[in-house]
Amino acid sequence: MIGLCFALGLALAASGPPTVVKKAAEAENARASAALLVEAQAAATVDELPWLLLYASEYQRLAGDTGPARDGFTRVAADFASHPAREPAKVGLAVINAEGHASGNTLATLDLITEAGVPGTLNADRWLLVAQSRVETSEPARAREALRRAEASARGTKESRRVQAAVDALRAKLGPVAPAPKNSADKRPSDLAAIELIRAKIASGALSEVGPLATSFGKDYADSPFAREATYAADRASRGTLIHRNRIAVVLPLTGEYAIPGGQLRAAIELSAQVVGGLEVVVQDTGGKAEGCSKAVEKAVLESGAAIVLGPLTKDESLGCAATAQALHTPMLSFTSAEDVVAIGDQVFRPYPTVSEQIGALLDDMMGGRGWSRFAIINPKTPFGEGSARTFQALVEARGGAIAAHTDYDPSATDFRSVGKVLGKKDYKARASEYWAAQADAKRNGGDPTKATLRPIIDYDAVFVPDGYRNAALLAAALAFEEFPIGGFRPRRDDIPLGLVGLNAWNNPEWPRRGGDYVGDSIFVDAFFLGDRRAVVADFVERWEGLKQGDVSVVAAVGWDTVRVAAAALKAEGADVASNLLLVDVVDPVSGLHGFTPERTARRDWTLLTVRNGAVAPLYLSDDGQ
Repeated sequence: MIGLCFALGLALAASGPPTVVKKAAEAENARASAALLVEAQAAATVDELPWLLLYASEYQRLAGDTGPARDGFTRVAADFASHPAREPAKVGLAVINAEGHASGNTLATLDLITEAGVPGTLNADRWLLVAQSRVETSEPARAREALRRAEASARGTKESRRVQAAVDALRAKLGPVAPAPKNSADKRPSDLAAIELIRAKIASGALSEVGPLATSFGKDYADSPFAREATYAADRASRGTLIHRNRIAVVLPLTGEYAIPGGQLRAAIELSAQVVGGLEVVVQDTGGKAEGCSKAVEKAVLESGAAIVLGPLTKDESLGCAATAQALHTPMLSFTSAEDVVAIGDQVFRPYPTVSEQIGALLDDMMGGRGWSRFAIINPKTPFGEGSARTFQALVEARGGAIAAHTDYDPSATDFRSVGKVLGKKDYKARASEYWAAQADAKRNGGDPTKATLRPIIDYDAVFVPDGYRNAALLAAALAFEEFPIGGFRPRRDDIPLGLVGLNAWNNPEWPRRGGDYVGDSIFVDAFFLGDRRAVVADFVERWEGLKQGDVSVVAAVGWDTVRVAAAALKAEGADVASNLLLVDVVDPVSGLHGFTPERTARRDWTLLTVRNGAVAPLYLSDDGQ
């Protein structure tokens, strides 16, 4: 039967959830359905696993097992950046987070993410939450639309009666439906047409016309998703604040826990603005808090007339004030590495590099250029290490590769020889006959048989270590001790070298100093390399050192380039700065940042690095050997 609905209310397509989801729908209850899908994950393909995680998490949520549900949704959202199950998983997290009270950020997520791929029961509860909020804020039209969606999403599922009862209760609170307005000749929704007119008047400087238009908008479209934007427009008009296309706002934590990196980023932005010329910089302190960020953005735009916002720095700040920038219809270029901040709206951009982007650049070289396909992972037992390991595995498998070995360790340890034994499968009981043969060889060759050891089993091309240079250097030494052919070390003449791969934390002079010969030829990546011989990099470094703000960093380099991208967008023809940002192509950036993708993430050239002759160096030398 075409269009068959399953218990979670989603028809299965060829590229969608696997058929085991249908079988799970026939289980006795939600907890049993979840158990079946959890069991199926062990044999799942790369494409199937995110779907199984998503549906298992939804069944766990319905069964009241919120903890496992949250973990499952988080894994899909964090580790499967390009999979269609990722956005539905974000909806799952937002629904869980909204229990009791839905924050503005959570509601923005529930409103903005499309319904594609979202299980019907999850969609139903999502729209119930949105409807409840719209009832509380006296937005009847939007509440009724959310209720209609909730009702449709739950149809044919085991949750339909529960959802229908909730829909009926909320409809009773809303009362009778008001008469529908007359149709307009404009095919756009009338509130969209009205807000676009307000935007055009603001852009042209006709603030005297903005006030009446915004007031009328508030009366005619009180329940519109653009109501907050209209309120801000009225505020702007009453203040008489024009948009200054040469004015950028720097919104960063200049006090509190993140004051040092915030101050360095501010210095880089101001330095770049000075070099670019023709720009005014207004600075606002967020205090490192989401609330402080929203207030800072409001002040920068409504009082100072900034045309673009650079900042904030942290994930919490960014998620807290992105909706404010969106409502102010002012582009915000956030320096967080959080992947999901751009989902909040078309005014939110992310120039800063992320872990998944770094791994993608590494795999382009290792799998695309070198032909490597099998990898091992050693990660610290930390949220970053575990998240990076999951992302690495997902991206390797998405390209048809495999993870042949995986182990982890206590990041506070100082001796990692046991990790090397596990990775090399040095099980002396299981490999007893091999060990006896090694002892016999030692005795026959005049050696001490008690000192014989098993050789590590290495059935992979490289090992990925998502940790800083301190622990990674100790791990490399431990692998060498266990006779892995790591770096420049070869236990035997005919050993094939094992690749050692990491992230930008290895881009530090201490990495080769601590790791020595064992980290030679290691492969890692960064957006900025201090040893880059290009004139633009030398100029940036010289100017930065003149500020005496500490060592030059990737944060400062990204800040420098971000100003160049922003300035180009502000100077370009076209009133809409956000649209201009998508067209900018900066030449010769110091951090590889040329501009933005259509998804408003960084369009960047990466620098692949290695250790050569005892120092960090480019992995690939230019024609002149530099």
